[in-house]
Amino acid sequence: MSNYPTLTEMGINNPGEIERYSLNTVNNLDIIRVIYKRKKGSLLPASKRFEFGRASRTIMADSGTQETDIVHDISPFVQKAITELDHILDSKKSSIEQGKLIKDELQRLHQEMSSRMAYIESLLDDLK
Repeated sequence: MSNYPTLTEMGINNPGEIERYSLNTVNNLDIIRVIYKRKKGSLLPASKRFEFGRASRTIMADSGTQETDIVHDISPFVQKAITELDHILDSKKSSIEQGKLIKDELQRLHQEMSSRMAYIESLLDDLK
């Protein structure tokens, strides 16, 4: 079973390759465009586009005049897909941030060790 059932249902089989996505609404149609980071030479598409219609419902705009408006709601399916996409991208971002923190710490340790070694070498030079 997939960790991302909505994306699997949409035909997204490699969620780890998702680099980013966009969500646009045009004429009561929600359009999700998923952009992938593919390996060089991959024959798979660099992006996929998914279109979802919005459900329309009538609401009372003014109860005094019995005036109504039609409202178009985003699909619960689209909301689930966006939640899953955000989860994928947030976990990638935190991994990248974690890697950057480790790299910064390693660089700081290198500088500190170089400084200490230079100090010890200067002490040895003074003894000669």
